[in-house]
Amino acid sequence: MPTTQAPGAAPRSGPGDAGWEELVTSALLGTDRRPPSGTRGATAAGALLDAAARQTLRRRAGLRPGPAAVPPEPAPDDPRPELPAAARRRLGLLLAGRAAPAPAGGRRGTAPDLAELLPQWLTLAGERGYKAPYAALPALLDAARARTDLRPQALALAGPRGLWLARLNPEWRFALRGGGAGGALPDLGDLKDAEAVRELWEEGLFAERVALLGAVRAKDPAAGRALLASTWAGERAEDRLMFLDSLRAGLSAADEEFLEAALADRSRNVRATAAELLSALPGSALAARMAGRAATCVGLDRTAAVPTVVVEAPHECDEEMRRDGVVAVPPSGRGERSWWLGQLVEAAPLSCWPARFGGRTPEEVVALPVADDWQAELHAAWCRAAVRQRDPAWSRALLGAPAVPPATGPGTSSLAERAQLLATLDPEERARWVAAFVAAHGLSEAFQLLGVCGVPWAEPLGEAVIDALDTARDAGSYPWSFSGVMGLAERCLSPTAARRLESLAAAVPEAEDTSPGAGAYWSEAFQRLVATLDLRARMRAELDGTPAAAA
Repeated sequence: MPTTQAPGAAPRSGPGDAGWEELVTSALLGTDRRPPSGTRGATAAGALLDAAARQTLRRRAGLRPGPAAVPPEPAPDDPRPELPAAARRRLGLLLAGRAAPAPAGGRRGTAPDLAELLPQWLTLAGERGYKAPYAALPALLDAARARTDLRPQALALAGPRGLWLARLNPEWRFALRGGGAGGALPDLGDLKDAEAVRELWEEGLFAERVALLGAVRAKDPAAGRALLASTWAGERAEDRLMFLDSLRAGLSAADEEFLEAALADRSRNVRATAAELLSALPGSALAARMAGRAATCVGLDRTAAVPTVVVEAPHECDEEMRRDGVVAVPPSGRGERSWWLGQLVEAAPLSCWPARFGGRTPEEVVALPVADDWQAELHAAWCRAAVRQRDPAWSRALLGAPAVPPATGPGTSSLAERAQLLATLDPEERARWVAAFVAAHGLSEAFQLLGVCGVPWAEPLGEAVIDALDTARDAGSYPWSFSGVMGLAERCLSPTAARRLESLAAAVPEAEDTSPGAGAYWSEAFQRLVATLDLRARMRAELDGTPAAAA
């Protein structure tokens, strides 16, 4: 009578068959030292394999099926329109070429850099409201994982189905943090889903709460502030700091009462951030207090032969100053009094200075001489104030004329500060100023300034950059001396500039006094620039679905 076996029990060995553990031992030690039972000599190895095959079949056949896994929730619908066919193909090429190896020898060749064009393509696709092809989602998420600069645009294109897919792969968990968590936000249309908003705010993960607060703040600044105030007292210090920073969007006088209360927070970083936000409101009580303090430190000496700015830095940092965000201890290498002065002037509203200096305009104030070597400290603080308060009149005064050498200008010689000041101007004025700077000083100091200009560059700026590159080539330098500017030009020049660049891409005979091979290198660089601009034009046409689109 055949032997029965309890369900799920390990299969029993038949006659002449060794147990599985014995077979493993024989295989590890060797059949010479531990032959399988019933065999000896030359046949032992074959018998071992035969027995192992039989045991494997029995073990597999004796397994009972486990319970079925719970299937994932269905992927959500994405109602956005699909990409045109040519644009879908282009996305596949860009994703495949994003990690292409660099050319041998360090030379970039004449082909466009697809990795640099991918962010621009994602931005254009997002502006048109397209969704990513479902088959491209894994490659898109991989690209976003590898490059943080791609994440906002890539996750927006991936949409709710991309977030659904990211939950199934641990390598894509980054998509569920920060802005990516916004895919699970309740409907904020007119903030009707108040109960769901409250539940997520009180019970959600930190990333979900940050995304929720930002979304509510963008929709209704007062509702966002009220949401934050409802749990403020119970939040951790680091969370309070992150949440407080969200008030920058839509900051207004209505936020002053909340921010004034935050000046008494037990966290120094929270107090400093609240003070910074209040100083960005020129009509706030903190701004008025800072203006009063700054006025006692900076004034006009009318008794001098030439009207001169005089400075008397604070002698102490009292408790009220510290409450208003003044940091008492300076960084290493800075004097205490100059450190305190800079903070007071930076936080004072710029509107207080014309009256303090006899009704002078910002340009006239900045042009005044400053006594006792305080000019650099005072002008640097005014620069920070102009950036914080987004004041274009003071930014123009501190920038000065673009043709004036930076070292002798009226306001600041720092290119970093100039770039920040330029960002407060409207894009057209910004482009004109940088174009004049490039025409006067060339490209060697223009990289930071070009980086804050709107894309694509306005025609005067594009023409100035092309002229400067042409001048650099004629001077005999190598193109890699301007590799940063060339990279910006590939991304920022208007595609219409390609026609003018075609003449520069042609090889020209080299003069005797030029660097060896520079002409050929420049020709290659200009050819790559033309090819990139042409490709950018095709990308835009493909996304627009125009007949001129070419794959």
